[in-house]
Amino acid sequence: MMNLTIYPFITHKKAESLDDCQDALEVNKEHSRYAVADGATRSFFPKCWAELLVKHFCERSDLFLSGENWKEWLVPIQEEWYKRVEKRVKARNQFYLTNSFNAREPAVATFIGLEIDKAEGRWQAVIIGDSCLFHKSHSGFKSHLIERSEDFTNHPEAFASFPERNHYNPKFVGGEIQSGDMFILATDALAKWIVQHEETDQVEEALNHLKRIRTSEQFYSFVDLARDNENIRLVNDDVTLMLISIEETEPPETEEDAEVLSLEVQTSEDVESPVNDLAFVFWVILAGIFGFVVGAIILVLILLNKS
Repeated sequence: MMNLTIYPFITHKKAESLDDCQDALEVNKEHSRYAVADGATRSFFPKCWAELLVKHFCERSDLFLSGENWKEWLVPIQEEWYKRVEKRVKARNQFYLTNSFNAREPAVATFIGLEIDKAEGRWQAVIIGDSCLFHKSHSGFKSHLIERSEDFTNHPEAFASFPERNHYNPKFVGGEIQSGDMFILATDALAKWIVQHEETDQVEEALNHLKRIRTSEQFYSFVDLARDNENIRLVNDDVTLMLISIEETEPPETEEDAEVLSLEVQTSEDVESPVNDLAFVFWVILAGIFGFVVGAIILVLILLNKS
């Protein structure tokens, strides 16, 4: 059986806080779904939109990943975004927010949604924009969707929070998985950094850096160092990394094995044994004889002393 180990990390731009971060990520181990999104800073309430995208994708396992229904899949997310933003705009009562809302200015976000089927040994994903999915397998290293650093731009394709503003189609990809495979979900700054390492034949070095990250503190330290690197510099932007390792584990015991084990435990600890009873009686008799002999010796010694 395959086991997944997930390391999700997120951080913000320099001189900002996590509250300012427009990236979002979500992990749902029950449905084996994983997602990251990058809200465009200049769009309208992008953080809310990115968070709704990843959460909805991971919770709704009944949604089939295909090119036919992606607009339908977005509808409930768009409706929820509208309700939340409408409430915020009314609460703030600021002219520019009200004007933008009435003009139906959308939030937009790039997105990766990954589903891994361990039982079938397959994966499938929906991707839009410059957030990239990287797959390291026995057959090599593959980037979905961007393979050249020059293709990262300031205006990537994205999902929009209003149906009439969705001008781009997401891509649907998939394949097989094996033990030893690794997936990396990365928003644009980190994705470009990885692609640049691949272009300079340093991708293994880059992957080794990422695989060593186990804590948030280590992730923050990596980001700071990468931003200051003079060779390949990480762009100062919100950064999201989700690393998923696939490993082979021992198969679980069958129901039959479990029943046998249960029977063995019961026999050794709970069931009374006639052999154990006979042994107990034997030791009681032996102790009695030993006590009688010791008592007789003591009595004889006392009598001798008196005489």
